[in-house]
Amino acid sequence: MRVLLAGCGATGHVGGFFLKALQELGHDHRFIELSPPQRFPIVHKVASRVIGRRPLAYWKINWEMCKTVKEFSPQVVIISMGNWISSDTLREIRAPERCIVNFATDDPFNPVVSRPSTAENIPLYDLYACTKRAIMEDVRQAGCGHVVFLPFGYEPSLHFFEPASVYDSSRYASGVAFVGGADQDRRPMFRRLHRAVGGELALYGGFWNRDPVLRKYYRGFAVGRAYRLALCGAKIGLGLVRRANRDGHSMRTFEIPACGTFMLAERTEEHAELFEEDRDVAYFGSDEELVDKVRFYLGHEEERVRMARAAYERVVAGCHTYTDRMRAILKLAAEFL
Repeated sequence: MRVLLAGCGATGHVGGFFLKALQELGHDHRFIELSPPQRFPIVHKVASRVIGRRPLAYWKINWEMCKTVKEFSPQVVIISMGNWISSDTLREIRAPERCIVNFATDDPFNPVVSRPSTAENIPLYDLYACTKRAIMEDVRQAGCGHVVFLPFGYEPSLHFFEPASVYDSSRYASGVAFVGGADQDRRPMFRRLHRAVGGELALYGGFWNRDPVLRKYYRGFAVGRAYRLALCGAKIGLGLVRRANRDGHSMRTFEIPACGTFMLAERTEEHAELFEEDRDVAYFGSDEELVDKVRFYLGHEEERVRMARAAYERVVAGCHTYTDRMRAILKLAAEFL
């Protein structure tokens, strides 16, 4: 099958995981990078404001998409989110013998993570694969006739247990680790948590260093192997969701157990569908419950190890790799051909 994939190919992003999946599956494919270049960020920022918040690479991305489709003639086009794909481009590449798929990593109706055109372009896709159930009906109402739920996954070559004997464990050791941004609504929860666990807390990601209370727990960014080691070195890995993005689970939902780490996650319907509470993982529904669960599991190593093993086995045996996700997308897309 000829497949054109468009997404962010950087380490840790779905686009890169899907690209590797296409290589493993042996499909004839092409890849288009959707992330704007990081060189000269100030120039890009100023120019983006002048031309309607579009990066300077916007025109090149859309030109390359149309050119590649014309030359390669893919049977399936898979676009990961596609905030910078124009409606004109989608109309130009549509064809009866082609299926255009959107893998919606975020809520297309959330203005914080999506452009207005992202939602406006929904009717131009043949298939919308949603990583959150909560957006599915809105996507249907917006005009896409074929909407499915397809969760995130994990990449086995990146997300696996690495024993402390092969790396500097002191650098990554922690009682509780969270890898993710310092969203405004998360900070009160972590301030409460730090009072309970103190130096056991490790925070990786953007803007934690700007919080006067939490900056002492900031350990920088964790990407690639550093991300894996941040999880492997933690007794508890926190699995949070973004409510504003209508998340029911996140990429961490699969990556934490795949790294062999005990997961304490927010209690959601999607999490409950994936893991059994108190057998595979632990859940919390309030700041108070989070603090209580952290205190309990930091003091009960046997329970942590047992549950981490159960969650790991459920993930690796459950067809949750990104190769599995790609296989599912292509199977659905084949029905349009």
